[in-house]
Amino acid sequence: MACLSIHTLGAFHVTLDGEPITAFESNKVRALLVYLVVEAGRPHSRDTLIGFLWPDQPEQAARRNLSQALFNLRQVIGDEQANPPFLWITRQTVQFNRDSNHWLDIAEFQKQVGKSAQGAELVVGCLQSAADLYQGEFLAGFFVDDSLPFSEWASLLRERLHPQALDALNHLAHYHEQCRDYQQARHYAHR
Repeated sequence: MACLSIHTLGAFHVTLDGEPITAFESNKVRALLVYLVVEAGRPHSRDTLIGFLWPDQPEQAARRNLSQALFNLRQVIGDEQANPPFLWITRQTVQFNRDSNHWLDIAEFQKQVGKSAQGAELVVGCLQSAADLYQGEFLAGFFVDDSLPFSEWASLLRERLHPQALDALNHLAHYHEQCRDYQQARHYAHR
């Protein structure tokens, strides 16, 4: 079963069974994947996706661009061979299949941060896992031309995730300082 791994904390990259995927036609195809996987909880209408990624294009051209982006996306992620498929596509909607064999760094980051609040014995290990996952801001250095809605969405996610990462790093620095492990305390404080 093919495993799709999507890394968005820091530099964006995607792997399929450990092999980097580099055949994305454009950053808009990458952006489409990121948006669908992060917002996988619901189907997205094609009209919404068109307005999100091609807001200034005529409707017919934007629909054609979405169809071409979906075609390229399905090819590069091996959607037709995946069982279950990564994408659910209908004539009206597109949704990332949360039951597919995939891994998303943001989901794991939030899971670890959430676990750290449950009990003292879990805190340090979960926070260290979260800190390891946070390799930089959400989609650091990634831009999509002519798509203000995507840029705003990404910016809001950055603003939500960054303080969580800083809080985790602060807690880890404080914990290691209390344990008199000053090298680790400096490491987390520096990050």
